[in-house]
Amino acid sequence: MSLPLSLLICLSVFQLCLGAPPEKRHIKEQGWTEKRPESKDVQKAAQYAVEMFNKKAKNKVFFKLISITSAKSKVTNRINFKIDAVLGGTKCPMMENLDLKSCILDEEQLQCQFVVTLDPGNEEHELKTKKCHKVATKA
Repeated sequence: MSLPLSLLICLSVFQLCLGAPPEKRHIKEQGWTEKRPESKDVQKAAQYAVEMFNKKAKNKVFFKLISITSAKSKVTNRINFKIDAVLGGTKCPMMENLDLKSCILDEEQLQCQFVVTLDPGNEEHELKTKKCHKVATKA
């Protein structure tokens, strides 16, 4: 074994003994990072979340995205988005093939947090979690 290779191995072992385990450093590097709410990837993930929210909800009317108040992302084998958004109830009743853009907003609003994943291999989104609560309206 050559001297430089031996030295490299010894230094690597020494560093591992002194430092934190690699998996802890790896987890730390993969934390959530702030994203601009107006970025294209956040907007796509949010629109997908609202679409799935409307499909799975037992509401009488559709909701549409009013604003994204904050967004974060975390990269693993997928791109994860944590999105805080305000949804507005519309006057459009639930039915198939409706263009949400043409729906007039009603007064009801929801504050929601969505976690959406994006598989970069096939560009498919998946809604992992949703937590919503009503926002108090001004009287």
